[in-house]
Amino acid sequence: MVSVIILAGGYATRLRPLTFTKPKPLLPILNKAVIDWILDSVTAIKPSSIFLSVRYMSELIEKHINHRWASLMGIINVVREDKPLGDGGPVSYIASNYKLDDIIVVFNGDVFTRVNLEEVINEHVSKGALATICLTQVSDVSQYGVVTLGKDNLVTGFVEKPEPGSAPSNLINAGIYVFSKEALRYFPKPGEFGKLALDVLPRIIKDRGAYGYALKGYWYDIGTVSSYLDANFRALDEYCRDCPMPNGNDVSIKPPVFIGEGVSIGPGAEVGPYVVILPNSKIGAHSRIKYSVIMDNTTVERGAYVDLAVLGSDVFVGRWARIEKGVVVGDGSYISDHVLINRDSIIGPFREVNQSVYEVGKILL
Repeated sequence: MVSVIILAGGYATRLRPLTFTKPKPLLPILNKAVIDWILDSVTAIKPSSIFLSVRYMSELIEKHINHRWASLMGIINVVREDKPLGDGGPVSYIASNYKLDDIIVVFNGDVFTRVNLEEVINEHVSKGALATICLTQVSDVSQYGVVTLGKDNLVTGFVEKPEPGSAPSNLINAGIYVFSKEALRYFPKPGEFGKLALDVLPRIIKDRGAYGYALKGYWYDIGTVSSYLDANFRALDEYCRDCPMPNGNDVSIKPPVFIGEGVSIGPGAEVGPYVVILPNSKIGAHSRIKYSVIMDNTTVERGAYVDLAVLGSDVFVGRWARIEKGVVVGDGSYISDHVLINRDSIIGPFREVNQSVYEVGKILL
């Protein structure tokens, strides 16, 4: 049998202002929270137990799990961290307080990917491995742990966040691991802080060796607003080529687009390509939205323009307002009529913006 540990305790500072009011695991990709995509993957292998390690806004995550995954409450356990434990500390903390199976899957709670966990586990077991690290290829490796492989996919090197131009490969740690229970002795003592990439994996690689498993599908680390948008755009490509579209000849829809329940779109509006509009939002007549995520209960009024932006929940964008590329607007904010928000600006939650923001990259929290 298999136990699964999902690491979901981070503060997600690079995703602010969205994460001022929502923990990262609850940010939506299409109509599902990040954590729900992960749980879809891990429940497919029918684990005997799932542990969700949480800290920041833990009560919101627990409430979501209790509602969305009520049928699995005998299997899913929400474990609150009393203090930051890194991504290695929670594993030993959970192991000291709960019974874990002989195979332990550890899954970062900010990863959007398609992974066949059964296949990864089978390879791990067939090789008698102590640790198997899921890997993926990226063009810019500077923010990740870079891995080199030898014969039979044995890990020969592991470099955390290498300097530009010094990376030994373009294979990175994908934040999904399979450990045999024996590997727990390499983890920090219960209650102590520890990092998998710095404290655990290098010791395992040196003493016993670890294996790499190259993911075959898409992979996104939901660590920045840019990667969050990219994950939604990939989800549109994967799952929304045939999504239902609103009827009416007066609305221009350019797929791929996801439109949630209860969304209204006024005549003459142009939506898409690559737009996610979540439930109960209102898109006004003659507005233009492209390459953006519009969260639930948000209003974009008549003639407004939104391009490559993220609008949080309960946001109001006034008539003929203009939201430029890279803008992020936090939950509950109000943008007045005719206001321009220039590129890469950040509007915090519950802000009222009555004058145009002409400065590029302006932060209003």
